Amino acid sequence: MVVDFDSELLIPKGNVGDFAVVACDQFSSQPEYWTALSDELKNRSALDLILPECFLAEAEKRIEKIREASAAMLDGGRFETVKGAVAVTRKTPFGRVRRGVVAAINLDDYDYAQGTTALIRASERTIEQRIPPRVAIREAIDIELPHIMLLVDDRENELSAAVERAVKKPLYDDELSGGGGHITGELIAAGDTAPLYAAVEKIISASLRKFGTELFALVGDGNHSLATAKYCREHNKTARNGYALVEIVNIYDEGLVCEPIHRLVETDDPVMFTDSLRSAVKGEAVTQMYAPMPMDINVPADKVEAIKAVDAFCESYVKHFGGSIEYVHGDEALCRPRHMGIRMRGVEKNELFDYVLKNGVLPKKTFSLGEAQEKRYYVEARKIK
Repeated sequence: MVVDFDSELLIPKGNVGDFAVVACDQFSSQPEYWTALSDELKNRSALDLILPECFLAEAEKRIEKIREASAAMLDGGRFETVKGAVAVTRKTPFGRVRRGVVAAINLDDYDYAQGTTALIRASERTIEQRIPPRVAIREAIDIELPHIMLLVDDRENELSAAVERAVKKPLYDDELSGGGGHITGELIAAGDTAPLYAAVEKIISASLRKFGTELFALVGDGNHSLATAKYCREHNKTARNGYALVEIVNIYDEGLVCEPIHRLVETDDPVMFTDSLRSAVKGEAVTQMYAPMPMDINVPADKVEAIKAVDAFCESYVKHFGGSIEYVHGDEALCRPRHMGIRMRGVEKNELFDYVLKNGVLPKKTFSLGEAQEKRYYVEARKIK
């Protein structure tokens, strides 16, 4: 089965707010966020088990500390063991309520390659150079903590309704660190999960009618982490690493939003950047560039083609003239000294499945599932060795 709703999970004991931290790929240009979090949280939090991307240059030193923390937490009783699936309710600081279910998925049913017919597919392009650092972490420790979010096109609300009707036992109910809002988790015990399996089968059956292909889910967040799990499975099979832990969310959930990700390019010559961009990127649509005051620029009318064109230009510019590219949320992040901000038009969530199934995976950093503080927090864990 593509999903295992009856697997063994690890839940941190005590107040989840003292353990959980946001996905490691957030606040990648704000090390001060992670430093403040380190000062705020007690020892033996999820922060001890992850490598925030802004510290990738320190990977070797930090991975050894992660290895030690993982062993200490498992040996020291930091987690309690449960079997089943976890119904999660997340109240974000932006007034939205998102619901999902945490379970293990079969890695044999996932593939990120273009043109795949797997039941679980990537929505954005996977950059294989980003996998090795994640492999080093996954191979160093005995557990996984997922920030992976799978999206299902469940217009009939089959899975959400099955989760809602299930008998559930409270697991945690706490405020999250770093302004992440509130999270509640309830256990659907192994053996009480038959309606969830039936819902998955209905989603897959309906996909054949909707899209002309069998499909369970697209990866909304954490595709490189899931690709890492797949790599480790294929190169070093063990009894436990054939599955990966994820949160499954209905694309039509009212608390789930799809927001554009903008481009921010460091440069000391805004005039040359502007002239070069206008020469290289053309089209019938208009968006804004900030330097830091906004000005109109033309881009292709198709939103995805516009992203591809802007990315190709920015990558070429940085390669030839130096600087860096950041991927940012919100218009306010586009205005920074010595940077040029380019506002992108995002893919709406009701367009996502149809576009990917018709055209293939999107360019990297095409959309974001909400603001940084709304991303999935590390809570549940699972043994992989």
